[in-house]
Amino acid sequence: MEPNFIDIHTHTTKSRDNLIQIVNLNLNQPCPEQSYYSYGIHPWALDKTDFQMDEALNKLKENLQLPQVLFLGEAGLDKMHKMSFEQQTKLLERQIELSEASQKPMILHDVKSHNEILALRKKHKAHQPWIVHGFSGTEQDVKQLIGQGIYLSVGESLLHPERKIHKSFKFIDLDYLFLETDMAEIGVETIYEVAANMLEIDLPTLKTRIFANFARIIQ
Repeated sequence: MEPNFIDIHTHTTKSRDNLIQIVNLNLNQPCPEQSYYSYGIHPWALDKTDFQMDEALNKLKENLQLPQVLFLGEAGLDKMHKMSFEQQTKLLERQIELSEASQKPMILHDVKSHNEILALRKKHKAHQPWIVHGFSGTEQDVKQLIGQGIYLSVGESLLHPERKIHKSFKFIDLDYLFLETDMAEIGVETIYEVAANMLEIDLPTLKTRIFANFARIIQ
């Protein structure tokens, strides 16, 4: 029997018999037991006038105790956003601490912040797996992030040949690769098919390798 497709990060629930998806929820959204989820505090949350960091972190800590919540995320850094990068960093560091304490891997939002992400992983001596979602960086970015044991998840950008990920995708070690739909309405199966063609491997092999990565990080 072939392993399931893994959609490591999605905001849209898609019910399929052969699909495992990690559905990203807001802190106050309930999560039914029949699927798997992630909760985190996105750096854009700092833009909300009613945002209280300590209150949000306490709620996140509570949510991470649920067995169907497999990941903390998405959290991260975004240099293109107007909010203070110092505050973003403080928020991410608090979530790194929660990730380590709860032993839940992290799904990261990373916009032009690779160097800072790498520095924080070293600073906190983080042991939990990290996944940079929506990765679209260069070959050098691939080597630097994987070199520190960080997984890379690629999404709908693979369907657009003009995107720079088409030049760097082949350099991602299969032992560090995930695929995702994020906000896209398409099925992750479509992204798998494109990825397999780009990597010049058959679809069952790609499914097996990505499923092995999933099993490894949630064990």
